[in-house]
Amino acid sequence: MVRPAQFAIVGRLAAPVYAPQIASGIGLAMLVPVLPLYLTQGGLDFTEASIVLAAAGVGGALGSLPAGGLVARIGERHLVTLSLVVIAVAAMIVGTTTAVLALIALQLAMGAGAAALRLANQTTVTRSVVGSERGRAMSLMGGSMRLAYLVGPLVGGVLVDAVGFGPTFVVVGAIAASGLIPPLLHAAPVASNTSAVAPSGPAGLRAALVRHRRLLLRSGVGPALVMSVRSGRLVVVPLIGDELGLSPTAVGALVAVGTGADLLLFPIAGLVMDRFGRLAAMVPAFGLLGVGLLVLSIAHNTTMVIIAGVIMGVGNGMSAGTMLTLASDLAPPGDTGPFLAAMAAMQDGGRILGPLLVGWFADAAGLGTSAFVLAIAMFVGIGWIVGVIGETAPRSVPVSVLRGERPPR
Repeated sequence: MVRPAQFAIVGRLAAPVYAPQIASGIGLAMLVPVLPLYLTQGGLDFTEASIVLAAAGVGGALGSLPAGGLVARIGERHLVTLSLVVIAVAAMIVGTTTAVLALIALQLAMGAGAAALRLANQTTVTRSVVGSERGRAMSLMGGSMRLAYLVGPLVGGVLVDAVGFGPTFVVVGAIAASGLIPPLLHAAPVASNTSAVAPSGPAGLRAALVRHRRLLLRSGVGPALVMSVRSGRLVVVPLIGDELGLSPTAVGALVAVGTGADLLLFPIAGLVMDRFGRLAAMVPAFGLLGVGLLVLSIAHNTTMVIIAGVIMGVGNGMSAGTMLTLASDLAPPGDTGPFLAAMAAMQDGGRILGPLLVGWFADAAGLGTSAFVLAIAMFVGIGWIVGVIGETAPRSVPVSVLRGERPPR
């Protein structure tokens, strides 16, 4: 249930943040069932396909830090525009080639664009929303991504069956580019919340990273593991569906089943984070993701895959915006942009690992083993977040992370 405070947040941030995120998200989500099938049907084995898919994570990791510098230099609004253009152009070109190096380069570009867009939006929310409402604002951002992942896979699968791979990639790019329209029509700047972010000018990127290196190391590992599992599941589910002999449309529907459960719960995630604490949302949510992957690892028919997808969807919905909120809670005043960029880079490093784990273990021992390995990685990530990071909500101090460095409030 969306409460009045969330309606106010939506009204303020709909055009500059949520609309571009949804548009780019739908485009990229269309690739979830489409791109793995395009690669494997184009003659790539699981390992080669996983390398291409992991390149998006590499692009995100490599692009996050430069994006942190661009936020300070050109502002969030211009970075949103640049990011959407990069994503749209790269997506349109993907369907013109099956050359591995070219596909890797295009995936790098899309990953960098997606990371920059997320960082621009996250910085806008961090600047303009107080800490006691930040969980809800970030869960709405996460919810916009989940809406995209409900619609995108269905549209992508149907389009491939109807018109083929090439035109589908063109549509992906066009939908991502449509995200340019709302920010261009939205002339009013977003008000800044000076209590959330100190008004001092942003420090140099390198100096900020050196200054907060211990905090970044302790707070980045757990979220990176979580992101590796999230990205890995989006690879292993379509591949298992394909292995069961499903059509692209059916594979897209399979992905969307889990996303439907996911989408219903994202408002609850924000409410729980703001009322009961960040861990109250993260631990059960990520635990369900791990359980769903365990079910997937032993799935031998479509029904079991659907059950696993629903379990993972519920877990992922309950975790909406948690990683964004965690990073924003820990971001030091004055160094917000660089710190968020570094956290995003570490999380995108996890996005690299997820598809690679799926490919390596699928070729060595089967897709079921890949799902099992992802489950183990998730439980390790939960342990790190609870034991090393701790609670980060306002009025609490994550002592285990921040010995000697308290978070901003």
